[in-house]
Amino acid sequence: MNQLAKKTATGAIINISVTLTKNLGQFLIVIPVLARILTPEQFGLLAMAMTLVGFLTMFNDLGISAALVRAEQPSTAFWSSAFWLNLGFGLTMTIAAYFAAPLVAAFFGEPQVKELVQVMSCILMLHCIFLVPMAWLQRNYKFRTIALIDLTAIALSSAAAIYLALTGYGVWALAWQQIILYAVKALAGQLMNKAPIRLTFAWSTIRAVLPFSLGLTGSAFVRFLNQNVDNVLIGRFFGADALGYYSRAYLMMRMPIQTLSSGLNFALYPAFSSIKEDTEKLGRAYVKTVSIMSVIVFPMMTGLALVVVPFVDLLFGPQWGPVAPVLRILAFVGLMQSVASSANEMWKARGRSGVLLRWSIIRAIGFIIAFAIGINLGTLEAMAWAFLIANIILLVPFQYEVLKQLDVKAVTLLNAMRPQFISTLIMTGAVLSVQFAFPDIRAMNSTLQLLILVPVGGLAYFLPLVLFFRSFVRTSLEDFRMLRSKEAPTAPSAV
Repeated sequence: MNQLAKKTATGAIINISVTLTKNLGQFLIVIPVLARILTPEQFGLLAMAMTLVGFLTMFNDLGISAALVRAEQPSTAFWSSAFWLNLGFGLTMTIAAYFAAPLVAAFFGEPQVKELVQVMSCILMLHCIFLVPMAWLQRNYKFRTIALIDLTAIALSSAAAIYLALTGYGVWALAWQQIILYAVKALAGQLMNKAPIRLTFAWSTIRAVLPFSLGLTGSAFVRFLNQNVDNVLIGRFFGADALGYYSRAYLMMRMPIQTLSSGLNFALYPAFSSIKEDTEKLGRAYVKTVSIMSVIVFPMMTGLALVVVPFVDLLFGPQWGPVAPVLRILAFVGLMQSVASSANEMWKARGRSGVLLRWSIIRAIGFIIAFAIGINLGTLEAMAWAFLIANIILLVPFQYEVLKQLDVKAVTLLNAMRPQFISTLIMTGAVLSVQFAFPDIRAMNSTLQLLILVPVGGLAYFLPLVLFFRSFVRTSLEDFRMLRSKEAPTAPSAV
């Protein structure tokens, strides 16, 4: 394993471990506490306010920080110009959000959304302050520093949210959670990075990367629409309560993706960038990445769908029952999105932001049509089914173009996922068999159901993997041992 592979794998493990730690904290402490204190309506109000704040973050950076990460040797002028440009955008977007707040409140028909947006508009400035320091840390593989910042921000913001919720602040507990999260990141990022930021601005350094960065911004903008059109439509036509249920289901779907995909992809981007001209090596790295993610994502998301009712009851409480049927469907959306997510890092690394933009637009059109059908059918489950069907239809042509770009055969990718897929099918059969053979299990309390079904599913997944796909397991374990060794071998690696 060469040094690049070791840095990438170490960074991926750090990011995945940190994301797993913070998500477990959210699962076991923050979400159960807040869900039992606050109402679905209050979560829905926050989701309404965050639609505008999240939308404007798409324009904060114009993709400049991503250009810094992939640049060969960014100059001091480039670092400085990027920082001051981001600062200017942050101030502009904060002012824009403040004055647009009444329009957002009027659109949703919720007066309280106005004040929420105005107070939370400061997030836009805080986010911009953090972007260039984050780019420096990511470019220099400072993943432990990033992990420390992330965990600190999550811990402080979550503690504040629980305290404020317990003392009767209602939806403002959720609002201040977001503000404190970004404030801690902004402050820590300034203290921990060593980017050469000076009181200079050279427009030429920005202009040189605009074709790449604007393509990223365009794709990020359209991706935001893909991820939030459903929230906007549900909030507008179904109300704050329904949006509260749906947003919790969507959050639960995204958390496993963030645990594995986001942590791995964050480390992969600088590594992909360093081998962007070597198509063969990049192709091997992509296939290996998808294989690694599917080992966990396939059983995780399928298992979530199988035990979703006791899972939601234990996590949120009985008042959140409508989350379960929606989450059962969205779990498979998360499975497909996680498998495809690494392709975005590959396109970015190769400087093909235009491809990302094109596919983001295609997805946006498909998702908007699907969501419109779901709204017309009039239920949250219909919205989720429409979202899933659209993802299935769009996944095949997207993957075809990715594999064509990397000169990888489809059968190669399918073979890389075959052990995980077959083991997941066996796991599904085992859990359903237990539920069918012992129908009284559904009458048990949620904790007992999970204590029975989760071990059954885990055993039914890993046993076939070990018995029938020994070479796959052996290769994975060897990679892990090589990563842990003090001196990595110098043989070429896929990454």
